[in-house]
Amino acid sequence: MLTARRLHTEVLREDRDFGLLEEEWDDLYRDSPLATPFQSWAWLYSWWQYYGKEYDLRLVALRCDDLLVGLMPLMLERRWGLSGRLLFIGNGLTDCSDVLVRGGWEAPVAEAGTEALRRMGSWQVADLQELRPDAAAWGLFRAWSGARTHISQSNCPAIDAKPWDELLMSLTTKQRSDVRRTLRRAEKDGVVCTPAITEDVEGAARRFVGLHREMWRGRGINPEHVSEEFESHMVAAVGRLTARGQGGVFEFRRDGEVIAAQFLVFGGGLVAEHLFGANQEAVRRYQVSSLNIWNAVNVARSKNSAQVSLLRGEEPYKLRWASELTPNYRVILSEHPTLARLYLASISLRSEAKRYRNSEGAPRWTRGLTQRSNTTSSQ
Repeated sequence: MLTARRLHTEVLREDRDFGLLEEEWDDLYRDSPLATPFQSWAWLYSWWQYYGKEYDLRLVALRCDDLLVGLMPLMLERRWGLSGRLLFIGNGLTDCSDVLVRGGWEAPVAEAGTEALRRMGSWQVADLQELRPDAAAWGLFRAWSGARTHISQSNCPAIDAKPWDELLMSLTTKQRSDVRRTLRRAEKDGVVCTPAITEDVEGAARRFVGLHREMWRGRGINPEHVSEEFESHMVAAVGRLTARGQGGVFEFRRDGEVIAAQFLVFGGGLVAEHLFGANQEAVRRYQVSSLNIWNAVNVARSKNSAQVSLLRGEEPYKLRWASELTPNYRVILSEHPTLARLYLASISLRSEAKRYRNSEGAPRWTRGLTQRSNTTSSQ
């Protein structure tokens, strides 16, 4: 298919084609200004290997001659008879999703991408989740002529990567005292933090997952995080991201033993803490979140990143450090207005209920940082 902008569109449906796209995908990723490591081949292919069996691949590749200029990493979930909904590959475990667009190709990719959606068939609703305010996928939203809406979905606290002493001044007196006590105790105990080396990255990934599970044992861990699929995905993703310089596991060792670990992703100006874990003794002896923030800020400053994103979730430890909350949105597209209204109504009600609970439960000073749900629709 050739659009007026001369972009050739191909919908890839086979796992083999996904795997063979690695080199082109990496090249496109490097030239996509808005991409985060969660749009990398390393992250999404690793997810697809262990979760993709539940979905049908609908990976849309857009090319100008032989140059890959856009990718829409989509999959089809079948729930309503013969038709279903389109989701981003990685839905659920991915903190910020998006399409990939080579710099300067935003308008042609949006035009060709919406046309590809119309021609694809076999879907009724496209539910594109966890979009950042500057995501490239907003081009699809603006170009879509059918039913469409966007609603607030989650908030990502972010910390300004200031010098450490300056950053501590944003905390209360008691919080500063607690943080300094933790760092002094860790230093006295000989705790050191080092990135996992490539030769041991698989072992580091498995230790990290094990520590994450141990830390949350008996405290309401996400059930998915104890599954075999989750561990396999994380091991594969950590290995591939580390090899590409797009992420890594940082291990806190005491007397040679790994007592805590943190998984950071970085790229495209983003440094973000994805998950962390610690053994029970470390949780009792240290304020582990302070160790993690200390390391993440140091990594961000070493990479000239202005902020550290703590990604989705408004846990108290995140909010006490946060300089701002960045909203993620959920975009819904459909060519069936009646079905879309029913689907969107249920999504909007759940989103509003969640937003209300979060804002009521958050400290008063943070409520102004949260952007109010913004819903629009047209057909």
